[in-house]
Amino acid sequence: MLSHSTSRSHRPAAAVAVATLCVLAACSTPAPEEALPPGLRLVSTSALTDLDQREEVVTADGIATTARYPFLPGAHPLTLEIRTTMAELETAFLSNGSKDATLVQETHLLAASADVMGARLVAQEKNGDSGRSNATTRWYDGRTKLALPWTALLDGEPAISELGDRVARLLISEHDVASDALPAGLSAPSSPASATPSRAASPSPSPVDATVAWADADKHKGSPLEDLGFTAAGDLVVSLSPGEVAGSDDVQITVPQSAGLLSEFGLRAQKSATGKAVLPVPGKEKAPTHTMDCSRVACVALTFDDGPGPDTALLLDHLAAYSAPATFYVLGELVADNKDVLRRATREGHELGNHTWKHDDLTRLSGKAVAADIARTSKAVREATGADTPTLRPPYGAHDANAQKHVGLPMIMWDVDTLDWQHRDSAKTVKSAIADTTPGSVVLFHDIHRPTVDAIPQVLRGLRAKGYHFVTVSHLFGGQDLAPGTAYNRLDRPTPEG
Repeated sequence: MLSHSTSRSHRPAAAVAVATLCVLAACSTPAPEEALPPGLRLVSTSALTDLDQREEVVTADGIATTARYPFLPGAHPLTLEIRTTMAELETAFLSNGSKDATLVQETHLLAASADVMGARLVAQEKNGDSGRSNATTRWYDGRTKLALPWTALLDGEPAISELGDRVARLLISEHDVASDALPAGLSAPSSPASATPSRAASPSPSPVDATVAWADADKHKGSPLEDLGFTAAGDLVVSLSPGEVAGSDDVQITVPQSAGLLSEFGLRAQKSATGKAVLPVPGKEKAPTHTMDCSRVACVALTFDDGPGPDTALLLDHLAAYSAPATFYVLGELVADNKDVLRRATREGHELGNHTWKHDDLTRLSGKAVAADIARTSKAVREATGADTPTLRPPYGAHDANAQKHVGLPMIMWDVDTLDWQHRDSAKTVKSAIADTTPGSVVLFHDIHRPTVDAIPQVLRGLRAKGYHFVTVSHLFGGQDLAPGTAYNRLDRPTPEG
């Protein structure tokens, strides 16, 4: 049963770090005047006044999920990677079918500059009396504009292997961990050498190939090394989750003199992590852009035609309970009398689309009339809400060559028609929406009918239980250039390899 949910933006005074234990004997010893703290360095978000932190909370049927992440406008690759990674874990969590379970995912910045950004993703799961936590890091290269995994910090497979050896030696020598009790993925070094560098820092370390870095990350998925960051002095630090070291809570292993392990990108990340934190993108956008990669997770766009109606505000309540953005194809003639509900919709992250002025059949209009109708509707929406209408849904789905030439907007059709306008039956609407939706679907509803609005909580509950993530139309097709006058029914996802 639905309990509560919130979706909001906030700017916390500071990131909250998980309690950790630093291996003091391995920590760097800076000059007294530096007074650098030991352990993993986190960026204080209080210094980033323009940082927009998002929180999405959904509690339904005894299962609660929370996602907190930094929102960098313009579909920033780091935001996209963080939120998609969280969505993947959320899908796996929901697929377990557990009850009385919670998943809390949050993000702490490790570096912030125009050149490099880094983030630590921490996930805590609880199921009844048992629980577990894990963490990983993601990075962003401001030069290539690409998101990268933790392996990108290191100078190839040899450096990954040596880092593992050095962490293993530190666990054995400083934590009295038996060689046969090392965390999974680490093995006892073949030689008893101390945890000192065998690789000198290269004057020209290798540049990072993103494809190779991601392949290495896949190869080492679940490695105890993947929660990788820097100390204030610039040494690498590996954070181990509770349980990875028997009898210990979180443990941090600082690897001294680790510059020789770093790639060219890793050296730049080190500089950013130890320098002054500055956001690379100033200001904020008016509304969210896409924050999930729908080629990696199951997305669905719920769309509502012919409104706003008398129950659209109630529909917004239902959607808010699941942090579910939707797309509303509105009639221009209804805009003036429904400004408040439309403004609320845009404020809460929903998208508005063009559905003509008064449900006009575009195949019966001249080219000039088509263009005027669409322009008039878009103008009304913009003047009332400040929002653009990036896509059009032609009434009845009707369009011809003349309409396509003059609409001036991409035309969004659908691949799931609930026929809610015809049967006005909530149960039938729920059944169709849940049974017929596939990853990448665009589902057609009409928010002017109360039975449709009443069906939405069950639709949201059912699709969420199947691992779907709710997105707007523009989000669904994010990254694609949709052509004016071209009709799109759904997102065609890449066929999985193998």
